[in-house]
Amino acid sequence: MNRAQAKAVLVRLAVAAERVLGRVVMVVVVIRGRRRPLVLPFIGHGSTERVRIGARVAMGHPDAVTEDDLAPGPRSRRQVLLASLSRFFTIELPGARVAISTPAGVRHVRADVEGYVDAVVEQPGLEPGWHEAELTLEAGTAARAKVLVVDPRADVALVSDVDDTILETGLTRGLAFLRATLLTETADRAPLPGSAALYRALVAPPSKVCRPVFYVSTSPWNLHGTLLEFIALRAFPLGPLLLTDWGPGHGNLFRIGAREHKTGLITQILDEHPGLGLVLVGDTGQLDPEIYAAVAEAHPDRIRAVYVRRPPGRTLRRDAEVRALAERVTALGVPMLAVDDSAEIAEHAASIGLLDPAEIPAIRAETTDGRRGPLSVGLPRA
Repeated sequence: MNRAQAKAVLVRLAVAAERVLGRVVMVVVVIRGRRRPLVLPFIGHGSTERVRIGARVAMGHPDAVTEDDLAPGPRSRRQVLLASLSRFFTIELPGARVAISTPAGVRHVRADVEGYVDAVVEQPGLEPGWHEAELTLEAGTAARAKVLVVDPRADVALVSDVDDTILETGLTRGLAFLRATLLTETADRAPLPGSAALYRALVAPPSKVCRPVFYVSTSPWNLHGTLLEFIALRAFPLGPLLLTDWGPGHGNLFRIGAREHKTGLITQILDEHPGLGLVLVGDTGQLDPEIYAAVAEAHPDRIRAVYVRRPPGRTLRRDAEVRALAERVTALGVPMLAVDDSAEIAEHAASIGLLDPAEIPAIRAETTDGRRGPLSVGLPRA
């Protein structure tokens, strides 16, 4: 048995063990009667022709953000840790039936073996803009999912990574990442200076249709509510959060690879919105430069610019690798820049017509001052 075959066997065994454990835990929970089936909606997105609506069906309390959650009282580190861990210890309901209601009618779908719903609704009857779809379980529990219908007149969409791109996580530094993820209140998480102002300027060009933003990350779906809260608190533009599942499956013991996950999602956006150009923003800490360069090489007529931030602690070797990628992609006519801050992105974006130059001073000031950005109250309005 070679390594690939051994890995495949291990993955199958891990998936089987996870399902058995999940069923045992579910039986215990049902017997104790302390939880009920809930549908946890994700932000949907699509066009006037079709929309994609996602959710997860689980037992317990939804990992969703309400306005009451955005101003919690002080909590101890132990309380923060327990709340953080609870997001990962979920009890999914495989095969649960969910009714999705849009103006076009009701569509019935089933959750997959991990409790996920990923439904495509054709001809949903929705105009461009923000809407809500109702998701209802057979047991009667319901939730409303925000749905973004991209305006076909939009010229560009912003596609952004999350970790160390808009949110300081220290993903490449293990202990720093765990501390930020498990022991830090969402309101205390630090955005990259100037990034929220930059994104607002990129998606709201003067005298043009508002542009959509898609947040593409290998963070788990368990953090959807936390990331949504962070986006609201720091006044980033609202957009679909396209995350992944952590655990055995997809041929891996832990999660789908970043290259496969992000490339697939960006390609999906390009296919679903043939009139959109894309601006790709990420960081050099992991594989964003390689992923974005490959997408730009495959679709040079659709990618308007690629920006990758250089995080602290990078090496000279990594800088050289990214520089070589940037030169190769730029030679195709797609500008690719490795930058140190939001002001650099703003200045270049303005020079190629992606951003109003009048926005640069505010972005530069927030970047230079290192301000954390506004701490707003309440979720962005649809």
